[in-house]
Amino acid sequence: MSTTQATHPQEIGWIELDGVHNMRDLAGIRAGDGRRIRAHRLIRSDNLDRLTPAAVEKLVNRIGVSDVIDLRTNFELTRIGSGPLTQDPRVAVTTGSLYPEDDGLSTTPPWQAEMSVMTPTTRTEAMALHYLAYLEGRPDTVLQDMRVISAARGAVVVHCAAGKDRTGTIIGLTLSLIGAPRESILADYAATNQRLDRIMASLGEAAAAGSATRGAYSDEQQSTPPEIMDATLDLLESRHGGAASYLRSIGWTPADQARLEAHLLDD
Repeated sequence: MSTTQATHPQEIGWIELDGVHNMRDLAGIRAGDGRRIRAHRLIRSDNLDRLTPAAVEKLVNRIGVSDVIDLRTNFELTRIGSGPLTQDPRVAVTTGSLYPEDDGLSTTPPWQAEMSVMTPTTRTEAMALHYLAYLEGRPDTVLQDMRVISAARGAVVVHCAAGKDRTGTIIGLTLSLIGAPRESILADYAATNQRLDRIMASLGEAAAAGSATRGAYSDEQQSTPPEIMDATLDLLESRHGGAASYLRSIGWTPADQARLEAHLLDD
């Protein structure tokens, strides 16, 4: 495992909006070539279904959001809803699960079924394997999402329910792909801990909206120590040769990479 620690100061670009608790702009993170991510290019978040009309206007008009990537499953979408941005013609919303696709009718959340068959020795190992399973199990969703990020005309918001596990995996992959330092990737992942109580309370309220959703988030309402993302990136390196090699194996091209860097990074 890498010995890099996420203890170096890194400014977290929190975006305060009514209806979300874990939204942040990744502006300022340095890429491998020394350039930095520009403001209002790559944003990560928790669920957007409770955004107020004023929050939507700020996202679209002031921040310039043009695309949303919703990583939630059909299980979640059918119970909690897709949110107001799906009805906004100014924003393109791309959906796609990182779990085996479901019809939304099951009473068992897909992540509970997956975690129940794992036999890891530690929570860090369990979560790293869980995150890698997203990439290995749904390369179609991963490639789709990476191309949405690279081709967006404005800011892209990547989100799931908590903005932690699925979102953290896609963001970690993206940051790795542009050569961001490991410590920056870990610091971004760990920042969710600062809002965890608020996130968990919000998810609990969403689950209480219907008995079928109670317990749906029990496997995702946990802390985000940097060691989990560190172990995930180590696994990605050992099994696939790293982010760039993994993405090339699923269809990512030099042209895709050039578009991604042109969209995200300053001149």
